[in-house]
Amino acid sequence: MHIFSAARIIPAIAGTALYISIFPSSVTAQNSDATKPGTSVSANANSEEPRHLLPKSITLSGQIRERWESYQGPSSFVSTTANSYVASRIRLGVAYKPLSWLRFFGETQDSRVLFYKVKPSGSVSDPFDWRQGYVEVGALEGNGVSARVGRQEIHIGSERLLTSGDFSNVTKPFNMALGTITYGSFSTQLLAGSIILVDPAREDRSRPGEHVYGDYSTFKKLIPGASVEPYVFVKTALNVKSKDGAVGNADIVYAGGRVIGKIRKDFDYSVEAVREAGSYANDSMEAWGYIAGGGWTNARLPWKLHFSTEYAFASGDSGAKDGRHESFDILYGAQQPPTSLTGMFCWRNIEDLRVGGDFSPWKKLLFKVAYRDYWLATIKDGLYNAANGQVVLNRKATSNHVGDGVDAQAVVAVNGKTSVGFGLGTLNPGEYLIQSKKTSEYYYPFVFLTRKL
Repeated sequence: MHIFSAARIIPAIAGTALYISIFPSSVTAQNSDATKPGTSVSANANSEEPRHLLPKSITLSGQIRERWESYQGPSSFVSTTANSYVASRIRLGVAYKPLSWLRFFGETQDSRVLFYKVKPSGSVSDPFDWRQGYVEVGALEGNGVSARVGRQEIHIGSERLLTSGDFSNVTKPFNMALGTITYGSFSTQLLAGSIILVDPAREDRSRPGEHVYGDYSTFKKLIPGASVEPYVFVKTALNVKSKDGAVGNADIVYAGGRVIGKIRKDFDYSVEAVREAGSYANDSMEAWGYIAGGGWTNARLPWKLHFSTEYAFASGDSGAKDGRHESFDILYGAQQPPTSLTGMFCWRNIEDLRVGGDFSPWKKLLFKVAYRDYWLATIKDGLYNAANGQVVLNRKATSNHVGDGVDAQAVVAVNGKTSVGFGLGTLNPGEYLIQSKKTSEYYYPFVFLTRKL
């Protein structure tokens, strides 16, 4: 799809525009104590009146995130032999908006890991590369039609099927054409493109032969107090393998929808279901998944207490060479699902029950705690980690109970730009893991610092 070569061209255009805007003539001296991006102190050190170095049409952005992670438990659950390591991520971006209906954006990212002990994969390490580079035209806010073309982040609906995510150290950008139509309480997003193949050793690029197309609509007045969101996506891929070993192409249709809303301001709920059909090499695709949950908030309780629960199901494969591929495919869903604090397992061949809550003892501190219990949808299929990799397969097991554990996280907003926090994920092995000789308890603590530039 040659149109997406704009992902390389647009950052250069934005950079050139930035240079021309900043340096139309000789540049006066700058004080290094500028208080925020886009402003500078006058060359006269005694002057107290700041002046804008950059025009309002240009905005600089950036982020630094440092996270220490540690793992203890079954070795097949992790991709490194290190007991702990540091994940580092830096982003720098520039936006140029010369007109109300036209915007350019370019962003670089540098992701690395320290003390990893083994060669890191593209999920945790991707030294300096272009992360985003796109042009956006049309009604950028409010009613109207807009289009964004180039390399970009994607966040659709609940983000369980299509998102760039943010929890992982690298995240997933897309070479995408995204069109949005908004009219009152109705909006729809049309998309076509491909996911970026992250390559730590070379320039990132579109994954060969793999594309996604779709439409996601939102109706905000069909049900009082709720948003009704039907969608359909299509994914094509090359060189997939059927259950009888034949290699071929995949053409998968994801048809589903979500309803999310509130009842009397105290109760919130969300229901989502999706059916997958099509072909997977020589097999026919026959998979499905659903999620249902709700929450309760009472203004009379202290600390803004919010209690919630959720049940998620995703089908697994029978293992028989019957010409049917029944293992649910998460498309490009989040490595850390929206209701998971540590992203232990993905939405595939799983039954996941969550009960938890969040509360804020004071304005800048937020706690989240959840108890989770996991079962396999079918023993004939395996257990998949957050990156959709199979980590355990034991078709001779007599129990489908994976285990249970606690997710916890605390975040402190130090100020408008800086936040710090810590989290802990645990898993007590159930009978399925014990029978699979994965008897160790699993612990995943992490500490992070995020700073916006």
